[in-house]
Amino acid sequence: MIAINEIRQIAQKMQASGLGNIEISGKDFSLRLRCTDEELYRCLPLPKEAAPVAIKAAKKGQFWATHPMQDKAPIAKGAWVEAGDCLGFLQFGDLYLPVRSPLAGEITRLAVASGETVGRGRGLFMLRPAPENRAIEEVKACDTLI
Repeated sequence: MIAINEIRQIAQKMQASGLGNIEISGKDFSLRLRCTDEELYRCLPLPKEAAPVAIKAAKKGQFWATHPMQDKAPIAKGAWVEAGDCLGFLQFGDLYLPVRSPLAGEITRLAVASGETVGRGRGLFMLRPAPENRAIEEVKACDTLI
């Protein structure tokens, strides 16, 4: 058997984690708990806005917004980028190394102009990361049962 205090603790943890349903079975018992939408979503944390991230030059070189052999438009302020997207290039002699976004998010600031010489660690872009938590609409779309 499960004591009522244990059931209360399970229900509290269930609400805190955002689970809608839970089913626990044992040798001589079965327990099913279900949160209504109102109870469940009232307990979910709101998405937190993450601190802006500075994307910096890995080495000293010349920053280029686009590769000289590509006809791609440069990244603009307000653009949404995914993790791994190419934001520009650092040129070291004849070598062009891509500057990639570490996270998904919105570019909030362009700190250097195309063709500008930059030192190692110089800020190139400011990125506002995407919220870590899923939107409530996404959470409502899945009904978890364990």
